Amino acid sequence: MTLIQKIIDNTQLFLGTKTKKERKKIGQFFTDSQTAQFMASMFSFSKNRIRVLDPGAGTGILSAALIEAAKKNDVEYIELILVENNKDVLPILEQNIRIFQDYCKDIELSVEILDENFITEQSLEFSMNTITRYGQFDYIISNPPYLKIPRHSPETLGMESIISGAPNLYFLFMALSAHCLKDSLGEMVFIVPRSWTSGAYFKKFREFIFNNVILTDIHIFNSRDEAFTIEKVLQETVIVKFVKMPKNEQIDIKISTSENNSFQNIQKLYVNHEIIIRGANKYIFIPTSKEEIHLLKKLDSFQDTLPTLGMKLKTGLTVDFKNRERLSEESTEETIPLIYSSNLVNGRVKFPNFKETFQYLSPIRGMMQENKDYLMLKRFTSKEESKRLQPAIYLKDDIHTNYISTDNKLNFIENIDKTHIDKDVIFGLFVIFNSSYYDKYYRILNGSTQVNATEINDMPIPNKKLLKKLGRKLMDSEDFSSQNSDELLEKEVLDYA
Repeated sequence: MTLIQKIIDNTQLFLGTKTKKERKKIGQFFTDSQTAQFMASMFSFSKNRIRVLDPGAGTGILSAALIEAAKKNDVEYIELILVENNKDVLPILEQNIRIFQDYCKDIELSVEILDENFITEQSLEFSMNTITRYGQFDYIISNPPYLKIPRHSPETLGMESIISGAPNLYFLFMALSAHCLKDSLGEMVFIVPRSWTSGAYFKKFREFIFNNVILTDIHIFNSRDEAFTIEKVLQETVIVKFVKMPKNEQIDIKISTSENNSFQNIQKLYVNHEIIIRGANKYIFIPTSKEEIHLLKKLDSFQDTLPTLGMKLKTGLTVDFKNRERLSEESTEETIPLIYSSNLVNGRVKFPNFKETFQYLSPIRGMMQENKDYLMLKRFTSKEESKRLQPAIYLKDDIHTNYISTDNKLNFIENIDKTHIDKDVIFGLFVIFNSSYYDKYYRILNGSTQVNATEINDMPIPNKKLLKKLGRKLMDSEDFSSQNSDELLEKEVLDYA
């Protein structure tokens, strides 16, 4: 039996004593053997004496995989630091360390378990940009806790420089680990949610990480829910490798994909880092084919965004469940129409809708918007749906009212100065966001099922002249299908025809 299988067996026994609720509470998801071995295989092992860190070590599964890989690559000495402060896990980890030592009879292994908080123990040195008491490491491997924490938690003290909005433990682990890497080609491999690759909340973190380490590898799973087999984690995960090297030594980034954690039939693509890490916000685009790279380059030829054209995508104004007492089934003089994402049907807004019982709102300030032409976009889609971007046109004549409101589960585009958008521009915006090209572009950028306003506002789009041209063509055709949007975009803008 392999080392990692022995560790996995002990881990399974441990998990059998805990409920799903208990496991989720600590934000800990254990890595399966295939994923652990794949992660360990990503290290270069160019030295025969190495210093290794496993923060959030859990039961030691990742360390076991790394030890196996190091032995195969003729490493003679391993100094292994394991950080874990879950009191329930520590006895299992200590048992597994004895298995490590039995396995390493022919090489020298030094192991230390630190029963402490990985972040709070180092955050002061992090804020001062000095070496922490943990020292520096050749290799760091981690499946950190995925857990949102309050903005002013102890873990955030000293790490404010990389935090915007609500922090998550996993990216604090990544930042501290990057800080602990040796300057001489130190390497770290993490399996983490994909959420850090885009969005405003992670902007400061992305700036930090790319100022300190070089991204060299990204692995993604085609199946959202099969990155873990010990635990089912229903979120998009990625495996990433970073190397500590001079920033001017940018290299092509290897993007690999597999259907699931069996890692069979892996597809590989080497892409210039400038295609992957883009713009002032340092978004991470993950194309998986040459066709997708071509699409990125094609759309990037557009010089405008919604804000440069005086427009902006915004989130709907009303959170319905927080305002139940203001909702009603019937229209009165005191109510205004409340538009839900379910009102977006076949490219237009249909109001009222039988799916929603309470379609009218007694508004307060901040919930009302002028009844005018809008392009609306669903904010949430399910993973089973074929399209992530689902737009619909709303015209002020659709409902005879002075004001409307929009549910928080949808987005809408309006002029920044609140003036009316030209009708043909609205129709033109529908064409681009209804096309498979823009849908694919968004998927390359964001693996989530949520459509974020920040990212849509940063997407390159045609100028107003081209938008008007597309809009007039759509109005003439009255065909709101995705296929027609693709054909219009190909013929009038992309020069594919």
